[in-house]
Amino acid sequence: MDLHLRDRVMLVIGASDGIGAATAKLLAREGARVALAARRGDALDRVVDEMRLQNAPDPLPLILDAASEGAADLAVDRTVERFGALHGLVVIASPMGPRMPLHESSNADWRHYIDNGLMIAVQACRAALAPMRRQRDGAIVTTAAYSMRAQKGSLAAYTAAKAAVASLTKNIAKTYGADGIRANCIAPGVVEKDAASSVELAARYGVPPERARYEFVHREFGMNVALERAGRHEEFADMIVFLLSRRASYVTGSTINIDGGTDF
Repeated sequence: MDLHLRDRVMLVIGASDGIGAATAKLLAREGARVALAARRGDALDRVVDEMRLQNAPDPLPLILDAASEGAADLAVDRTVERFGALHGLVVIASPMGPRMPLHESSNADWRHYIDNGLMIAVQACRAALAPMRRQRDGAIVTTAAYSMRAQKGSLAAYTAAKAAVASLTKNIAKTYGADGIRANCIAPGVVEKDAASSVELAARYGVPPERARYEFVHREFGMNVALERAGRHEEFADMIVFLLSRRASYVTGSTINIDGGTDF
């Protein structure tokens, strides 16, 4: 299926590994022109090198902390300066912080999730709206989490910030739809980490590596997933790239579960 992404300009916030890196590489394979933003320059360079090996059209690495004020504006400005437009924005960045029940949490704990979860999305979306409104053309994908619908005592601040991201996305879809802008949110379930983690967990629980991450969350957190495995980074990227494409031209304001059939 042709997703009609050739020469479309995409900015991925949080692209140095995991879902963000998989999304950037898939966009490049589809012919998009991709800007990648992340804090870790060495990891970002490795992703860019991989994209160039697959003949990606001129990827633009942007080393920055997306949580810092003005960083998103800089990323958007640099992207438009290089490519002349901005057609799609993906916001993956949202580092996990301290976990504790509400009565043990501090204002600093809450600020971590607000600043590094919600405000990254706010600043990136706000910056992207200017060129998208001028073009009357744009697609935004943000990242929430399945856990905002399956509350756990230690994740009060995390899930509150993720629920706010989903709400923000719906507001953008409603407010800017007449400007030709779509906005959708994904809610990932269990995400595979890396090969080393899978091998270690497989040995710990005596299960195959492909089941290891699921076994961990099942035993430690009581999570049940119908497919009995974690999602691969590429499986989340597939949905993100579809939502950015013109094949999803009538999809907006949605929060889409990508969770392998997780019980909420």
